[in-house]
Amino acid sequence: MAPGQIGWRQMRDLYRYDSITPATRIYGVVADPVAHSLSPVVHNAALDAAGIDAVYLPFRVPEEQIDEFLEQAADWPLSGLSVTIPHKEAVLKRVFRQEDLVTAIGAANTLSFEPAGVAASNTDATAAIESLRAALKEQEAEGIAAGEAVRRGDGFGLKTALVLGAGGAARAVAFGLKQQGVDVTVSSRTLERSKRIATEVGCKSVDWSARYRVPYDCVVNATPVGMHPNVDETPYAKEHLRSYMVIFDTVYNPENTLFVKEARAAGCQIVTGVDMFVRQAAIQFRIWHGADAPEQVMRDALKRATASAREPD
Repeated sequence: MAPGQIGWRQMRDLYRYDSITPATRIYGVVADPVAHSLSPVVHNAALDAAGIDAVYLPFRVPEEQIDEFLEQAADWPLSGLSVTIPHKEAVLKRVFRQEDLVTAIGAANTLSFEPAGVAASNTDATAAIESLRAALKEQEAEGIAAGEAVRRGDGFGLKTALVLGAGGAARAVAFGLKQQGVDVTVSSRTLERSKRIATEVGCKSVDWSARYRVPYDCVVNATPVGMHPNVDETPYAKEHLRSYMVIFDTVYNPENTLFVKEARAAGCQIVTGVDMFVRQAAIQFRIWHGADAPEQVMRDALKRATASAREPD
């Protein structure tokens, strides 16, 4: 089989080629690289479970070709796209309508192809806040059950947060936290990009080497550090972890990154990339198909797909 060619078993089980007809709607994920993406696994499982006549495909598009791709895609029978690295900001040049959240964040992760043109949405910010809110509620319940007081701020429950990264995901998470009244600081290896996000979101930025100077209530990894196959890397050294912290890693393959493992060992509350990934995919599903997503099906499919990359705690 040639490199990049899809095998027969994958064609049958993942893409359900034998059920595709001229009426089948086409969705997909556009990225570079894209081979590692598990979006096709999650969305095709959901489509199958919901009985929707559609298929979800991966599209590898280099950064310099995204404009050409979207221009040509407008003539295809394409209904929607998930957008990830490195295209979340660049695609906005090709949309005719974008939701207010996209305008505020300056990045999109969801495109819908409509008769009038391409519409842009962002499900990352909402999914991130929903994931954090669920973790904070769980932490509060555990603290009450143990007769302990959980040290948190007012409202959303976090006073300060450090967001690591300078891409579309970092921008979305920083914006979502800022909306909740959290004092947000952004840090990445490229200080200029961190400063740009800070200016646009209305938060602070610090140099990568200064990310440990202040203890934060929450640390979010929105970088690819720790992603398979580089599972022995972490963006935040374990000696700086504190048990009161909420640790949120947006990497979902593997779910138990080194960052997550070391944070769990330090007694931190954990939010994994699996939770955010499934939540944002479920919101995309509702946007595209006008129905609630079978989230447990999506979660189970993702966990099965990442099982080989996970290591025991």
